[in-house]
Amino acid sequence: MEETEPQLTQQHLIDALGQGEEDLARELVPQLHAADLAAAYEALRGEPAEVLLSLIPEERLADFVTQLPLTDAEEILIGLPDDRLSKVLDDIPDDILVDVLQEMPAEYRGHAFHLLSESRRKAARELLKFPDDSAGGRMTTAFASVRENMTIREAIEALRGIAEETEILSRIYVVDDEGLLLGKIRLRDLTFNRRSTHIQELNDHDTRAVLANADQEKAVRMMMKYDMVALPVLDEDGRLLGVITHDDALDIQQEENTEDIELQSGISGENTDETYLNTTVFNQVRRRIGWIISLAFIGLISGTVMYSYQGQISSLFALTIYMPMIVAAGGNTGGQASTMVVRAMSLGELDAGSVLRVAWKELRIGLIMGGSVALAMVLQIYFLRPASIQVKPELLLGFAGTVGLALLVQMTASTLIGALLPLGARAIKLDPAVIASPAITTIVDATGLLIYLNLAKAILPL
Repeated sequence: MEETEPQLTQQHLIDALGQGEEDLARELVPQLHAADLAAAYEALRGEPAEVLLSLIPEERLADFVTQLPLTDAEEILIGLPDDRLSKVLDDIPDDILVDVLQEMPAEYRGHAFHLLSESRRKAARELLKFPDDSAGGRMTTAFASVRENMTIREAIEALRGIAEETEILSRIYVVDDEGLLLGKIRLRDLTFNRRSTHIQELNDHDTRAVLANADQEKAVRMMMKYDMVALPVLDEDGRLLGVITHDDALDIQQEENTEDIELQSGISGENTDETYLNTTVFNQVRRRIGWIISLAFIGLISGTVMYSYQGQISSLFALTIYMPMIVAAGGNTGGQASTMVVRAMSLGELDAGSVLRVAWKELRIGLIMGGSVALAMVLQIYFLRPASIQVKPELLLGFAGTVGLALLVQMTASTLIGALLPLGARAIKLDPAVIASPAITTIVDATGLLIYLNLAKAILPL
């Protein structure tokens, strides 16, 4: 893929810093967005990274810091003198401010907290009440609101004083004297109507919102469902506390997708926003090793099954040719079913009453796919079997039937297992994605061998 101009400029900056060309780097810095500067910083280490940090103007430092992984942001902020730190902390959005404060060591967090202005300190205290992964923990309190009994002229005057601090002005929320959400208006409503018009005439009375203690995933699903630029966050009495903006929703979606992918791959532990190359080998091993060791021991079940049926295997060694294929077919179909169900659950398409419908649907899918693959394998055994695979003519029909029937049963059972395990996990209050693909594969490996070898024992004269 051809690189864009910002990507080329970013690479030139990295090269200049790596080669010690500070004057060239100083010319390139103003040409790049804060996100590109952050990416360049992540690609550098040691002295070149320190030089880049020194070249970023003070007025851009807050934007730069917000684009970095929290661990890097925290490291930079701790190294700043108090006057610069105070300015940066006051300039970054309050939801990111809280994340940064939580990342800081306890002995430094209090010091940074007291450098905040009184208004920022109050906003931080409010957000710190909520868990990180809740709607309240991800909202910003820098939103715009007006009273329903105001005129447009009064509303504009009220907004003029908070315009610089407000994170989003395209949606202006209408509240009553107690802060209860009554609806919203748009900036264009204020622009293209008479100044004497009352806000209540323009109010859309849209009170769709999420409670502050709701999971952040629920907030994102709501925003996607209703195509919302921002989502109001309320307390239990209906008072407007803050909003989740579209850029925060994208961050949440990325985090949740990353978590689900990692859990489905058997990777545990806390997910961070550090890049792959900047994550230490120890941390990568720590997050992966637990599942791998567990699954290795579970995998011994397959070996035990094969050992128990060594007599049947040795009397017709051709059985071993199709054993990996039958086992793999189960793992593949189980993994597919699990992925589809976990995705549907994450989108809110399935609830507790969907189990029977999911089971019936996946049963039919498993039967159709299993029957198709079984037919293909039976035809292969009869007409395309390599000459090296020797099967007595009188056993050929039973052998083909064993392979075909084992495939049908294995793929149908694996599809059901893969679909129902995530639903079962949610029923016992586990994350559905924790029923990882490696776990499903290991389970259906053992069931596949049992199905295949028991059918061989029942059908063939072994």
